[in-house]
Parts: sequence; structure tokens; C-alpha cells
Amino acid sequence: MMKNKFISFEGIDGVGKTTQINLFLKKLEKLNFNHHLFREPGGTKLSEGIREILLDNNNDISNLTESLLFLTARSDLVNKKIRPKVLENDSFVICDRFFDSTLAYQSYGRGIDKEFIQQITDQILQNIIPSTTFLLDCDINISIKRLGSKDRMESSGIEFLKNVKDGFLELALLDKNRYVIIDANKSISDIGKSIWNHFEKRYIKWLSYQFKL
Repeated sequence: MMKNKFISFEGIDGVGKTTQINLFLKKLEKLNFNHHLFREPGGTKLSEGIREILLDNNNDISNLTESLLFLTARSDLVNKKIRPKVLENDSFVICDRFFDSTLAYQSYGRGIDKEFIQQITDQILQNIIPSTTFLLDCDINISIKRLGSKDRMESSGIEFLKNVKDGFLELALLDKNRYVIIDANKSISDIGKSIWNHFEKRYIKWLSYQFKL
């Protein structure tokens, strides 16, 4: 059985995370599974304020400042919302992005020292780590076409996105037990089916217990 019911969704901008998360939540609701959805950055008053700063195209933010703002937002969200819900372990906790995004975007993308980010992240998380991370991976040109109006992060350019994509894939190789790579070049329906199939395989013992199968 998975050690917790904490699931994160990751991927570059335009990969279709939000769409798939919404589909996933509908399936959980259909089965009457309790769940809590959070997004990063965001989820608390402070973190939502930081989100506005980070995504505002009018703000000129250094790479280090950007990294620290993301980490600050995560610290507040984890302490106030995610940790209590994960420790209760009576419902699924779904997060639209988590610490992997900071490593991929700020380290692989912006060039901030990975060890620096990891050390602060470890202090923030204190072992509150998803049991499953769905990494939606697709061609960069497809993701760019899917994007509408771009926020500050989404306007960083194709080379930046390529580095972030490579970063995510490298992180997935380093933690194969947690990561599930999903081919997001496929149709919305096929992507959703793939995510749900992996979900059933990973949580089958817990699902069986719930349904007394």
C-alpha cells in the first residue's frame, strides 16, 4: 500500500495539467473519495499574494528572489494546509505542482544551485512527500501552442522550457518509485485514462479495502 494519499501533478507550462487534474478529481468524486486540491504557488492568503507577484509580467524579479518567493509560498502552504491533511491520511491530497517544480524551473531552468534549493526544501517538507507524482511530458512546441496569454513564468522562452523539461525528466529518473511519466502528446481522453490506470495500480490495495473487494 502507498505510504500516503498525497499525489502531485507536474510538467512544463501548457502540458495540460489543470485539465487532467479536473478530470481526475471528477473520477474521485464519482467514487465518493474524499480529496483536497491545492495549487502552487497558492493555497493560503500569503501564498496567493506571492503567486500574484511571481506571475505578474510587470515585475522584474531576479532568479534568486524568484526561487525564495516560491519556497516561501510552499512553506506557508505545507505548514498550514498540506501537512495536516496528509497526516490525517483519510483523504486524497492533490497538488497542482509541488517541490519538483522549483527544482525543475529554478535550478534546471534558472541556474540556481540545486543543493541550495534542496536543503531549504528538506526543511520545509520534513518528509511530507507525495507517494505519487504524475509527470505530464509532451513536445515543447505542442505545449507552447496550448498556452494562451502568457504570465511572467510562461514568457521565459523556448530554451528555458527545454531546460525545465529536461530537468523534470532527470528528476523522474532519480526517483522512479515516485514518478509516473505520462505521454501528454496524446488526446485529453487517452491521457486521462493513462493517469487513472496508473492510479488504480498504485492504490489498488487501498481501493480494495474501501470497497471490501
